Amino acid sequence: MKYLSVLFLFLSNCLLAQTKIAGTYDTKTQKFTPEDKNYNIQYFFKGYASVTDGKSSGIIDSTGTVIVPLIYDMTVSGFTENRAMVKKENLYGFANKSGKEVIPCIYDEAKGFSEGYAWVRKGEKWGRIDASGKESIPFMYETAGFSSEGMTRVRKDGKFGTLNQKGQEVVPCIYDEIGFFKDGLAAATKGSKRGYVDKTGKTVVPFIYDIADDFKGGIAIVRNHNKCGLIDKTGKVIAPLIYDGMGSFDSDQSGLARVQIDNKWGFINKKGKEIVPCIYIKANFFSEGLALIVTDKGESGYVDTTGKLIIPFTKYTRAENFRNGKAEVRKGNDVFYINKQGQTVN
Repeated sequence: MKYLSVLFLFLSNCLLAQTKIAGTYDTKTQKFTPEDKNYNIQYFFKGYASVTDGKSSGIIDSTGTVIVPLIYDMTVSGFTENRAMVKKENLYGFANKSGKEVIPCIYDEAKGFSEGYAWVRKGEKWGRIDASGKESIPFMYETAGFSSEGMTRVRKDGKFGTLNQKGQEVVPCIYDEIGFFKDGLAAATKGSKRGYVDKTGKTVVPFIYDIADDFKGGIAIVRNHNKCGLIDKTGKVIAPLIYDGMGSFDSDQSGLARVQIDNKWGFINKKGKEIVPCIYIKANFFSEGLALIVTDKGESGYVDTTGKLIIPFTKYTRAENFRNGKAEVRKGNDVFYINKQGQTVN
């Protein structure tokens, strides 16, 4: 018995002993080329990469040193919080940078570590473990693991809620759907209507909308009866729900969003004020401080972010956005450039 124990310890140490795969590492491309073509090296992540020999998988560093021995069915490139996901006999666990399997392969599915914890699945239920493998949240959720602003979305008994970083169910699992937290609020669904909840689970914006986008910069686009507008984080309507379409305020650097009424386009600002009225058949995104607009007579002009017409309307066959201080335009068969004063330039 004593002989077998010593032999087992010897073999275990042999497996964990760091060996090296001969090859060269290109620091520019971050690719490792092994001399032995039987090895297949995956992409490097923070200095580590998964390696296979056609039979089993492990992890190497950029020098070719084997960090996690090639004894697994699958390994994930790189370590997160000194833990790398490994798979053996269709079950998942985690190894550390010493090559030791610190969390055994007993889980049906696993996600990477974040802030000291990892979500893992046993059977049909998800729970959370710490870096030692100790269970910190019981296996009671049907889905889990997607986090934003310190809040993790979970599903229990077919309903969604969120947990805080301590694992407390602060937003109860009573919603048909819940989004990620943005600006401290998450859009949620009850029945056919959408509203917003905060990180304490309080309903901040009532469930009265057909569609509710994420908040960004303190505002969100909402829609009812195919009409959209803007609300602030208190639920106050700052742009009435009169628009057929509304673009993002992040489409360019103007701080404005394109809006549409009856196939006519204009622009509003983040306070809901209509800077350019919805009277144009075309309104491009702003480029270098100017936006192309086209009237229903086919005349093209350019406005600035205050809505002022900078380049008067002209009957161009085609006009483009500004690039490097000039815009390409066409009149009939003539193609030329104009500057920001509307003058023809080379």
